[in-house]
Amino acid sequence: MTSFKLNANILRLIAEERAKQQLKWNKPHLWGWGDCSSTSVPSEIKSMVLTEECGEVARAVLELKRDDLKSELTHVAAVAIAWLESFEEKKR
Repeated sequence: MTSFKLNANILRLIAEERAKQQLKWNKPHLWGWGDCSSTSVPSEIKSMVLTEECGEVARAVLELKRDDLKSELTHVAAVAIAWLESFEEKKR
């Protein structure tokens, strides 16, 4: 395995965004219950959430908004991690 170090500040930003997602979506809603880490939210919805965030990345790139780009990339990472967490929840 190749050795590399993950940036602690970037990981902190992603963790903070995950916490925001959990707080915002920790309730029943039209698409299930909870954020993208919840097994009650269908994969089709998770895919749409991730796609929407990728669209925000594209917008930030096109509008040359570097700060927005960093924020939106953090959102993409947090949503992807949440979705991955749902696979771990299914194992329990």
